[in-house]
Amino acid sequence: MNNQALPSKPETTVGPPPDPSPDSSQDDLPTTKTKPPAAATRHGLPHFPATMNAYGQWGKIRSFNLCGAAEKDRLCHVEVHTGYSGKPPLGTRPGVVLYDGRDGKAPVLAAAGYESYRAASSYGFDGRSVVMMPALAVAGGGGGGGGGVEDGGLVVEQMPAMVCGGRVVFVFEVEVGAGKMVRRERFGWWKVGKGTDDTAKDGGFKLVALPASHEGGLSGQGSTASDMPGDADSGEVLAFLTWRRLFPKFKHAFTLELLGQGQSGELGERWSLMVVITALRIWALRLNGKTRTGVIAAA
Repeated sequence: MNNQALPSKPETTVGPPPDPSPDSSQDDLPTTKTKPPAAATRHGLPHFPATMNAYGQWGKIRSFNLCGAAEKDRLCHVEVHTGYSGKPPLGTRPGVVLYDGRDGKAPVLAAAGYESYRAASSYGFDGRSVVMMPALAVAGGGGGGGGGVEDGGLVVEQMPAMVCGGRVVFVFEVEVGAGKMVRRERFGWWKVGKGTDDTAKDGGFKLVALPASHEGGLSGQGSTASDMPGDADSGEVLAFLTWRRLFPKFKHAFTLELLGQGQSGELGERWSLMVVITALRIWALRLNGKTRTGVIAAA
C-alpha cells in the first residue's frame, strides 16, 4: 500500500457523523448467535423522477428522506447503517440502506457499504464497496445479476474506487434496457471539484458510460486504473450528483439529477436504482473523507 499520508481534514459538510472505528475483534458475520430475519425486499422496481433531493429530519442523525424536486415529494427512506446491530441486508458491514417507503419497516430496495466491518476503519479502507441490488429474477427479468444472491433476493455487485488521470472515479456495472434487449454495461462516477463546473458549484460527481475493458467484468481485486478506458470528459453525462452547502439550508444534503438517456428511461429502472444507491454510497463515503484523491490513491 502507498505510504502517502491520509488527509487530516475530512471533506464532509452535511449529514450524520462518521461511524466509530470498528472493534478489531469484529468479523463479517452478525454478532448475534441467531441469524437475523431476512430483510423484506420489493418485487418490481420503482420509477425515479429526473430530479431527486436528500433532506434530513430534525432530531434524526441516522436517517433522511430521498425526495423528488420538492421536500414534500417523499420517495424513499434512507438509513445510515453502523453495522453494530447485524441487521440485514448489510449485516455488520457499515453503509446505507434504501427503503421503499417512509421508514425502516418498508421493503428494502437496495443497499451499499463496505466489504467488511474492518474495511470501515480509517486504516483499513481499501476503496471497494459492495452494492446489493435485487436479483434480475426478483426485479422481473431473467438471470441472477452480477454476483451471488443473498437473503432477501439481493445480488452483490462491486463498486471499486480508483484514481485515473489524477481524478477519482467510482466504477460499477449494471444491466440496462428491458426484455430481450437487456445488456450489462459499465459506468463511472467521476469526481467534480468545487468551482470547476457550473452544474456543481459546490462539487459533486458526474456519471458517464465507460466501455468494458475485459470479458471478466469488475472484480473487487482486479480492477485498477491501468485497465480503465475512457475519461471524465468523454461521452454523454447521464447523471449529476451535486453537494449542497451546509448553510443556509442545513437539511438539504445533495441533489441527484438524471440526464440525457438516463432521464429518458431507455436505460431502464434497474439502472436508475443502481444510480440512486451508488450515489448514496458516495455521499456516505464523503462524510468520512473517503472520496479524496489521496485516500483513494493510497487504498
